[in-house]
This record gives sequence, structure tokens and C-alpha cells, in this order.
Amino acid sequence: HHHHHHGNNDDDVDNDDDDAPEAPLLRAVFAETNTPAAGDVTPSQSLLRHKSLYNLGYRLVGFPYAQPPLTTVDVNATFDDLVLLVYFPWFENDAAAGAIAKLERKERSEDEDGGLIMERYCPWFMEEQRHRCGGGNDDDDDDDDDDGDDDGSRGDGENSNTVQMNVNIPFGYVEDFYRSVFHCNSEECTNDDNDDTVGSERIPDYRTADYYKFAHWFAHDRPDKSKGVVEVSLRSPTMPWEDCKDRLKLEWKEWEERYHHCNNDLYGKS
Repeated sequence: HHHHHHGNNDDDVDNDDDDAPEAPLLRAVFAETNTPAAGDVTPSQSLLRHKSLYNLGYRLVGFPYAQPPLTTVDVNATFDDLVLLVYFPWFENDAAAGAIAKLERKERSEDEDGGLIMERYCPWFMEEQRHRCGGGNDDDDDDDDDDGDDDGSRGDGENSNTVQMNVNIPFGYVEDFYRSVFHCNSEECTNDDNDDTVGSERIPDYRTADYYKFAHWFAHDRPDKSKGVVEVSLRSPTMPWEDCKDRLKLEWKEWEERYHHCNNDLYGKS
């Protein structure tokens, strides 16, 4: 029922850290779970399911996620009533900051397990920390462009309810999913000159898919909102986890209309 996904390293990731003798095997462990809109259980069962996944260590990723098609028949046959989760078994206002500090100082005596879990399953968190510490955090705009339901304890520091992940990790996972379904084993996935057919059907180019374009916009073209990262919420769900796609689709449509000729067949147009 719940699918677990391992996001492997992208080719463009710089893995020559001084302290890493070999590239890490994975960058993130993702899972997906149905939203109440999927209708397979009642809303209260949905909440119980989400709380159970939270207790297993999964946290909500603020990435607009849909499951790409499982066959090449219809490039737009996504399953949409899902949210994306990532394994990060720390809690809000929790020891994640402390675990990080210890890892940075190579002191793992008290928190041996936490440090190993962090290194083995959550390299994305380490990457983002290094990136932010290294790059200087000029990001002091008080996050006032957020949804406003935060209790004031966001941002860096011990007291944070969110941590950040490089947006290319979930986007790369979506892209890998498409590539595996649409038979793209080579570097380039072009249908122009290869006779890649299933039966008599030509395999469509997944880059024409509405959801692919939407996810690509979010990861690459969304005007300076994302700053290259997505938020991972450490809060325990008190209501079923919320799908961010509807809100973002509106933003995407406005962007499309502003920057392109009005495109009539946008993803999820009702």
C-alpha cells in the first residue's frame, strides 16, 4: 500500500567531500501515501495512517507530488491523490540540530545511532546543512511569505519545525520514475530517431506530460519562491497531511499565463 523509494545520486552531484571516501549509496528514502481525496479509507483512518507513518519516521515533503504513469499507454495517467514523504526520524524542536552539531564535530559517542541513521538514510539533510553553512545564509526575510500558520518557530536553530531539502532530489526522483517507465535507459531520451515501440504504439516523450511540466516548473522556474529547496515538515499531523498541489497549480497557471501564451491544456484544468 505504501511504496518506498530510494532516491539515488544524480550524476550532477558533487560527491568529492573530503570526508567521504566513496559516494553515498542514496540521498533520501521517500515514501508516498494517499490523501483523504483518494477515498480508499475514511478521513479519520487517513489521519491514523499518516500518524502511523509519522511515528515510523516519515515526514511530509512540500513538493507537489503525483505518481507518474506505470505504463506508456497514456503519458498523462498520473495518480494524484498522494503526498510525498521522506524518512527523517527526528521531531520538531528536536535533536536534529544537536545530532548535526555532533556529526560536524565527529563526536558520536552519546548519539551513535542518530549519527549513523543521519549519515545512512538522510544524506540530503547533511548536504543542505553543509551548503547553507558554506554558502552563508543571507536568508533573513522572516519567512513572511509562508502560509502564516506556523507558530513563529521556523527558520534555523534548535526550535525549528521544518528542515530543508534540495528540490532537485524529489524532482530527480520523479524524473527517474518517468525515465524508467518510458524506456529511457540512455542519457538522452529521444524518440526522434529510435524505433522504440511497444506493439505498434510509439512511446510518447514523458517531457510533454502535464504533471512533468508542472513538477519541472516547481523545481526550476517558479519565481524565486523556492530558492532551490523544499520544506520538510517535522510536525506531527493533527489533520491528514495536506496536498500542496492545488495551491501550487493556481500559481503555475498564473505563471504560464504571464510568461507564455495562454496554454489551454494545463495539468488538472477543471
